[in-house]
Amino acid sequence: MPDAGIFYSGRAKNVTYATDISTIPLNVPGMYDIKINVDGRVYKSKVNVVDTTAPKGVVKTVDLYEGETVTPEAFFESIIDATEVTVSFKEEPDFNKINSQTVKLVLTDTSGNMSEYEATLRISKLKEVVQVEAGQESLDLDIFLKPNVNAREITLVSGPDSLDKVGKYPVFINIDGKIYESAVEVTDTIPPQGVAEPVTAWVGDAVEPEKFIKEINDATSVTVRYKEEPDFNMEGEQEVSLVLTDEGGNETVLQTRLTTVKDTEPPEIYGDDKATAFIGVPFSYKKLVYAEDNRDGEVPVSVDASQVNLKVEGEYTAIFTATDSSGNTATKEVTISVRQPSVTMEELEKLADEVLARITTEDMTLREKAWAIWKYVNTHIAYTGSSDKSDWMKEAYKGIVKGYGDCFTYYSVSQLLLNRIGAQTLSVERLTKPGEARHYWHMVNLGDGWYHFDATPQIRRFVAFMVTDEELEAYSRTYKDSYYYRYDKSKYPATPEK
Repeated sequence: MPDAGIFYSGRAKNVTYATDISTIPLNVPGMYDIKINVDGRVYKSKVNVVDTTAPKGVVKTVDLYEGETVTPEAFFESIIDATEVTVSFKEEPDFNKINSQTVKLVLTDTSGNMSEYEATLRISKLKEVVQVEAGQESLDLDIFLKPNVNAREITLVSGPDSLDKVGKYPVFINIDGKIYESAVEVTDTIPPQGVAEPVTAWVGDAVEPEKFIKEINDATSVTVRYKEEPDFNMEGEQEVSLVLTDEGGNETVLQTRLTTVKDTEPPEIYGDDKATAFIGVPFSYKKLVYAEDNRDGEVPVSVDASQVNLKVEGEYTAIFTATDSSGNTATKEVTISVRQPSVTMEELEKLADEVLARITTEDMTLREKAWAIWKYVNTHIAYTGSSDKSDWMKEAYKGIVKGYGDCFTYYSVSQLLLNRIGAQTLSVERLTKPGEARHYWHMVNLGDGWYHFDATPQIRRFVAFMVTDEELEAYSRTYKDSYYYRYDKSKYPATPEK
């Protein structure tokens, strides 16, 4: 009830109820007599109890067997109103219709306030939802049947493609010629199993937790995380805890070890110890060498050519330096022989472009172009056993224009054409003993590692195109003292195994 002062419009010190207001049925609309005490005098008045608020309710799904019916009240878990409320169907549901249908309901209180709700009526021989453990190969249809339901014939119409992912999926089942709807809820309550193995990494290199995992077994997808992230900057061995979590939220903790090692090994700078430059011809120092690190892989190389004068003939020393991410540094000295050219680079490049236009096409891969170069050089040049081994540009010109020379000529033409298609090359020279002839070839990188490339014709018909160290050595062993491809392996990167 409101404050008694609301009933008196004049001035008064004290206004109270004279009537026991507990006797007034506030949950029943109507007009009721009431007495008000105003400064000791009692006045008669009336209070009108009205209801303008519609009732509220919480609906629920009703699940029936075929042949059953239900009252509208069954669709409500609770109803809230100050007065009595009646429940009715706005439209009578079809109790002969199987599966699910929407039911419209009306709540009406004693004052005529109304509210409408929608609920679901389900009529079926099947349970609404069946839970199964993830990983099952197929559904057992009998577990979908409600208690005391018999089926002469039961078949699956459609359902999930697999039961290895947590979730709720619709299922349609044919029972004695009628198709019923249900759902299967795939759950995962079994923790994942796994095997972790130790990992060795460089100090400062973060390791993803998945790198420790050798094997995981679970019916659902599994994620891996550190329970506590290791200290990747600490050198030495530390225990690592890995948490496996499946789609059901089940967790398993695996223990293993992380060993972090400090990198103290400098890069290796590969390449020959000597090279020839020609006055007036552009010269690329960095094409002479290649640097590789045990941790970082290929690393950039800087060159100190301050002591080299490319304008004056002579012998000079260039110093190459490579530094890895750990600060380890390696240096290599290369002797640069500066000579007067016998042919210009413009002439050579023009010849090279004419050759490449004949033997390659734009849609060829780099490897296909290199193979075309190998075949051209191998067959275009006639072997005579002599060349000017101090001037590769001269020999490249002679090899293309005159078509004869020795292994250095084959090497020189290959050098020109390979560089023209953008291949990485390193020059290789045979380690000779007294009385042995010199021999030259390349190591070539076409994007998938360094391999040996030698277009010089072989008496024993060895095709030295992109061959591995093992293949090269096997051929070399067919000669006395394995001399044919004997070279200083410490100066060159190892090839892939295949």
